[in-house]
Amino acid sequence: MGPAEAPKFGPGSRAARGGVNPPVANSSDDETQAKVTELVTILGEAHRIGVRLLQMFARVRDDSGLSGIEVLTLIGVANASRPPTVPQMGRSLGHPRQVIQRAVRVLEEEGLVELRPNPGHKRAALLVATEKGRALGGTIDAQSAEIIADLTDGLDLDLADLAAMSDSLVTLRRRIDGRPAERAD
Repeated sequence: MGPAEAPKFGPGSRAARGGVNPPVANSSDDETQAKVTELVTILGEAHRIGVRLLQMFARVRDDSGLSGIEVLTLIGVANASRPPTVPQMGRSLGHPRQVIQRAVRVLEEEGLVELRPNPGHKRAALLVATEKGRALGGTIDAQSAEIIADLTDGLDLDLADLAAMSDSLVTLRRRIDGRPAERAD
């Protein structure tokens, strides 16, 4: 079975095909270990895919004239349900506030975002995409969607399975975000 024919996760998945030793009946420790092993595999693949996607999206980034973090920040601001602050964008994107602040300065200079007063905080302005910023964000999103559609063409992707995986990964990220950062001293 080639990569394009590989079944999705769930029934017919790698685990069901014997990629992971099935847990012994009534052994929650074995089942837990099998889940951990499967999750480590998923996270490793997600990382490798993420790195390769960054390379593939380089053309989109280059076409925009922005750096990678500037594109991420613009898309985050343009797609936000309500105007975020720099610290909120940093937490959302997993980058230090200072990195996001530098990106916001460039985006503001380019007329892609504007800073508005924040009634809830004197110093943390609200970030709002300008019309030009929303238009560029829409173009970047459309180009990115074309790349993803091309990559996933012919894959057997079930929407319910994708939604479940997405929900699980969001939950995992939120749990990670809720833990104190470990320092490598």
